[in-house]
Amino acid sequence: MAASRKTRGRTDSGPKPGPVSGPNPAPVEESPEESPREETAVESRPHTEGKRAKVPPARRRKQHGTAYRWIVAYLPIMAGMFVLLGAIWIYTYVNPAPPTPVQEWTKIENQWSPPREKARAAIAADTLDFAKLQADYKDFYTQTKGWVDAVTAVSSSNWGVAADDVSTFLSDDQQYLPVLQQVETAKTAYDVAALADTLTQGDTQFTTDVDTIRADFDLPATSPAPSPPAVPSVNPTPTPTPGPSGSPAPSGSASATGAPSASPAPTGLPAVSGSEAPSASSVATPTSSPS
Repeated sequence: MAASRKTRGRTDSGPKPGPVSGPNPAPVEESPEESPREETAVESRPHTEGKRAKVPPARRRKQHGTAYRWIVAYLPIMAGMFVLLGAIWIYTYVNPAPPTPVQEWTKIENQWSPPREKARAAIAADTLDFAKLQADYKDFYTQTKGWVDAVTAVSSSNWGVAADDVSTFLSDDQQYLPVLQQVETAKTAYDVAALADTLTQGDTQFTTDVDTIRADFDLPATSPAPSPPAVPSVNPTPTPTPGPSGSPAPSGSASATGAPSASPAPTGLPAVSGSEAPSASSVATPTSSPS
């Protein structure tokens, strides 16, 4: 059994017969076990070399040409879109959309309300100085009129739901502004104090109209409510001071009316009024005694 294994091993491992030389050499038959291995190796070589091979220049030029055609075809369209967007942006910047009624009112109020309240505080601080008080009232009038003029400049059709209340606001202020002008032209503090009720009524109505418009726009009311503008701390009806003619006359001197006073009667005699004269029968005539 061992001999057969050795023999088989020598037979299999012996040299393979080479090709027969001659004019017509017979083809050498390959064993079926070895032929697939060679075919596989032969077929795998071109596949491996194809992966490692670089893109040929002609194909590279073709790819570059395709990208160039795409850029050339779509570049004008992209440039046109950028130009259109730029034109729209410039138009909206130069001609912005009109503000809404809420934005319009908020803008006007934020511009004129703070300086108006500042002038109101200055009026309250200068009630004892008439010159400063008039200057503060002039500033208060300027801020109030600026607010009214700004609202008037907006078309009534742009106020939306608050159009009617804005019209009432303007109508009331046409009566309030002349009262403020009277303070500017007043000669004395008494003239300003005489306008206290009218000033309070006009300013209260102004605040009420503002809060009504704010309610139309769903904005909170003014808080806290401003106090009416102050007036000079004087009596509206001045009391005249007494002159020299009103001083009491001294005792024993003539009265202020110039009527003479009765002189005192002599001692031992009855007092006689100045308007009566003694009659002749009332005076005793002395008689002589007989010698």
